[in-house]
Amino acid sequence: MKKTVFITALALALLSLAGCVNNRPIKVNGVTPEPTQAVIVFTPVPEETETAAPETPAPSEAPEETVDEMGNIISGSDHYIRYLYFKNLVLYEEDEDTYLDGTVENTYVKAITCAVDIVFRDENGREIARARLQTRDGNYLLVLQPGQTTVLARILSDMSLTDLPFTLEFDKETAIRPVKPDDGSETD
Repeated sequence: MKKTVFITALALALLSLAGCVNNRPIKVNGVTPEPTQAVIVFTPVPEETETAAPETPAPSEAPEETVDEMGNIISGSDHYIRYLYFKNLVLYEEDEDTYLDGTVENTYVKAITCAVDIVFRDENGREIARARLQTRDGNYLLVLQPGQTTVLARILSDMSLTDLPFTLEFDKETAIRPVKPDDGSETD
């Protein structure tokens, strides 16, 4: 009797284990990874230093501070970055290349020109990939009109970049400044 009970219990245990094992992955709808956060970096061009001590103007001769058309004091070469907002940046892979699509919102009253790179680095800070953002017409010098402008980039790499963090770096050689509407030349 004990032998029959043991064999029956063993058979039931084996049958219950066989019915509960499922090694296939299951897709859970509605669960998506968090969007990658972009970090915007600006490296200003170093200014030339004078060897002689600069002259200090008399209090009555103090220069007036320059303000932009929004009433903010122009504080340096990266002043106009405050008016640019990168939104809806999407990285995706197609045909073994990585692409970026997104928009830049210019909240300034005039068009702003600049050049921006998307840069991927590994955990040690070494650059893995870099690409220059461009507008739909293929220009790498971005002329961002007030409102939203679509930007894109093709990022050449031999590895998947879609899950890696990235930074947006303004080109330090290209001025970030508004454009005069009358002749297209840049203003200060």
